Amino acid sequence: MPLYVLLIMAFAFLIAAAVSYFFAKTKLFSFTLLLFYTFNTCFSFSLLYNHHSILFYTIVIIFVALPIICLITFALDTHYALFCIDTSFAIFIVWLLIPAFFTINLIIYIVNLLIKIF
Repeated sequence: MPLYVLLIMAFAFLIAAAVSYFFAKTKLFSFTLLLFYTFNTCFSFSLLYNHHSILFYTIVIIFVALPIICLITFALDTHYALFCIDTSFAIFIVWLLIPAFFTINLIIYIVNLLIKIF
């Protein structure tokens, strides 16, 4: 199966599992979650064995390691007051949004520059 089909199926079953969990459909949730895990495992193995290991590790770092690091940092901050601010978790959210902020500001700068030129 092509990689994009596995990715789309895994994402679709993740959304279906989330919706069925929200509406408290336990059997449907269990079934869709099992299908999500199955397609996600196949997708991961396909990435690893088709020489796309950098993409696999990038996905794992973004969606597994980074949230765990953020939660650990937030827990340490609330318990030991390492940063002494109430919004330490917001720092990580802003850090994650830096590429989007930079892109938006760059587009606004270019548009303003073009308006001034013409």
